[in-house]
Amino acid sequence: MSVRSRNPVPALALLGGGMIAALLAVALLAPWLTAHDPLKAVADSIGDPFPPQRAFPCGTDELGRDVLSRLLYGARLSLLVAVVATGLTVLIGVGVGVSAGFFGGWVDSLLMRLTDVVLSFPLLLLAIALAALFEPGLKSIFIVIAVVSWTGVARTVRGEVLSLREREFVTAARALGATPGGLVGRHILPNVLPTIVVMGALSTSSTVLLDAGLSYLGLGVPVPAPSWGRMISDSQTYYRLAPWLMIFPGLAIVYTVSAFNFLGYGLLALGHRRWGMRHASRAA
Repeated sequence: MSVRSRNPVPALALLGGGMIAALLAVALLAPWLTAHDPLKAVADSIGDPFPPQRAFPCGTDELGRDVLSRLLYGARLSLLVAVVATGLTVLIGVGVGVSAGFFGGWVDSLLMRLTDVVLSFPLLLLAIALAALFEPGLKSIFIVIAVVSWTGVARTVRGEVLSLREREFVTAARALGATPGGLVGRHILPNVLPTIVVMGALSTSSTVLLDAGLSYLGLGVPVPAPSWGRMISDSQTYYRLAPWLMIFPGLAIVYTVSAFNFLGYGLLALGHRRWGMRHASRAA
């Protein structure tokens, strides 16, 4: 059997990618998938939510709003937060990790001590403290999540860069007069990119959870925006009489987090497999 035939894309990555594609399609097609406004009452169910039925497949909430509409439009909000906040997280983490690993010395010590300080605080508590300092809104959520979530990316990237900077091709480029910026841009970052992609996918799942947690605590996007975490928080009073108000947004969060985790771990397995085959081919 050839080496190439033993290297299919892991099923986990395909599953995660398919789930994310389906979620993205649902978010983009939300206006066509439901006829109801997620912010307006469409049923006479104030104080007495309707159960799932033909007109309202996911029921209605305590204010008469269609739960399905709020779930679909909430997917837009969650994906926006996931993409933007994770992008900022990766940007900060890569900047810190590459700087610490490439320059070493006092730069490495300073940046890693800063990382340790951030890691010394519980993630959610630090996010709550920071969110309380800003006016509620999307921009605040982006900043808060990025500020508290970059440490894992930074540590991982630093470890990769520490290994790469001692490799022969980097030493040769440095001997030929390459500048630090040229070394990082042409030799370091391209080799760290697969790790960055995996960390980005895994960080996105954490971002979705953190966004839902902040919204649940009332520190996320202000009402009446259809946020999944806020929907779960608002449903607490009715969890016995109308459990669907909590079940459906909870399932949406589990689905989204699982999708990005499947993609991240699938890509990680693919990277390990290729690394192993590359060494096997060299040995042969």
